[in-house]
Amino acid sequence: MLEIKSKMRTLCFPPQCANCQSGISQTEVQQHQLRENLAAPVHRHDRLASLLKSHWCDQCLSKLVRHKCLTCWTCGVHLSQQSPLGKRCAHCFKKNFRFTRANSLGNYQGQLQNLVIRMKNQHDEPLTIQLGNLLANQLVGANFVDNIDLITAVPTHWWRRFKRGFQAAEMLAETIARAVNLEFNPAILKCQRSTKKQGLLANTLREKNVQNAFSVNRPLLIQGKNVLLIDDVMTTGATANEISRILIRSGVQKVYVGVIARGARVS
Repeated sequence: MLEIKSKMRTLCFPPQCANCQSGISQTEVQQHQLRENLAAPVHRHDRLASLLKSHWCDQCLSKLVRHKCLTCWTCGVHLSQQSPLGKRCAHCFKKNFRFTRANSLGNYQGQLQNLVIRMKNQHDEPLTIQLGNLLANQLVGANFVDNIDLITAVPTHWWRRFKRGFQAAEMLAETIARAVNLEFNPAILKCQRSTKKQGLLANTLREKNVQNAFSVNRPLLIQGKNVLLIDDVMTTGATANEISRILIRSGVQKVYVGVIARGARVS
């Protein structure tokens, strides 16, 4: 009965692209459903790729998922040419990051910038979930998740969360954890004081803005673990760096960072 209802819903309300709202072909949806119904287990990267084709049109997906892009191994910025600095690039080689590695869907520009703005300002939960699936696909392809024990999100102060009604980073993290079948725990981090919006501050003031703004709850739960920290955008890395500092101080072995967009200008 549930299967019949699902088919009727697809027939009456054809799926639309999460970005441009154009209809997605029935062939793509049927292929996705066929994959889900296979008795044999499917590799999670193949399962994610199939899931994405059911929520993004080919044109938008090709712009958001780039299989042969150049990225900085350490800070996750997408580069126009290979960095001569090995695992570092011009955006991060002078920075003392406490996290081991970061990855992103792309740089904060163009279509991706518009999607992040929509996700944050319009409370578009379905879009946030689909961006989370895109990032999960990216992290699996970059061999991130095999090293991870636990996934959490950059927390926001309770007052800001009350005004917004939801936390995008937490929804992204939960989506990714479900997609890659890893533990999700949003309660291990707390924002203990209100901070100014990082995007409104000069780069030199961002570290001071988040200094001692976060705390770790129940550090025994994270002892010796590798943690994946999720946020929507990372520009200078000040927030991710501060949270990585307190996580490592509390016993975490390594911190990895995943973001939708990397806020860096690349010529």
